[in-house]
Amino acid sequence: MEDAVTRMLGEAPPGWKHLRVEFDTGSSTVTATVTADAESTHLAVSPEAVAALHEYHRQASARGSAWRRLWIDCAADGTLSMRTDAPGQAGSRRWPQRVLAGITLGCLTAAAVLFAVGWEWSPPPRASMIAVPPPSPREGQVFEVLKRWYDAEDRGDGAAMRSLACVRPGKNVEDEIQGVEQSGIRDGVTYPEAITGFRDEGAHVWAMVAMRVHPLSERQRNAVEENLKHGGFFFDSYTLVQESGAWKVCDADTPPLTW
Repeated sequence: MEDAVTRMLGEAPPGWKHLRVEFDTGSSTVTATVTADAESTHLAVSPEAVAALHEYHRQASARGSAWRRLWIDCAADGTLSMRTDAPGQAGSRRWPQRVLAGITLGCLTAAAVLFAVGWEWSPPPRASMIAVPPPSPREGQVFEVLKRWYDAEDRGDGAAMRSLACVRPGKNVEDEIQGVEQSGIRDGVTYPEAITGFRDEGAHVWAMVAMRVHPLSERQRNAVEENLKHGGFFFDSYTLVQESGAWKVCDADTPPLTW
């Protein structure tokens, strides 16, 4: 299913906001409509996308789900909903988490591709994951600190990064701050999407964050294009500690990139 959605979004224009897919298994008709700048456009649906939808229907039928029509709505921020005309179904229902997670990843991956290829356009909104438990209060606080960390780095503001770091940061974090203080070069703008891994160990926490990068230099653009081969997202992992009641960035799993 995610393969079908990704293939359709590959035809979407830059700045797309919403994708609507209607699939009729009886007539093998697939209609894909995308909205961008308040205008709706019909997308060409490849035979591969149609075949993927038929395969999804075959698998659903094998599991005992009897439906004939399928509707998918996917927003540019990764939010989506699906419904079918299965007997006894009352309106939209929540699909199994593993299905939603796969489709959401498909939407986000397609959005990442369009984001990098059409990088001269304005950045998309942050992704909104669905069908997963809400983050804990501490995880939410840590994500806010990391967003401020990346914002300071993007602005070349070493002083702001130091204010967000612990008193004695590890070597990787110290090198990251010094690199900004000494060069102040902006190769790209970072857009943290979500925390994808989180360990709360009381005195400190570890967090892995997924992000997209808007390239501002040729070398960063090359790095982004290479990264698209692996899904379009970059990942960083940090350890944060609490000092004076606030979360502080204290260590990183990997050293900062050098060019």
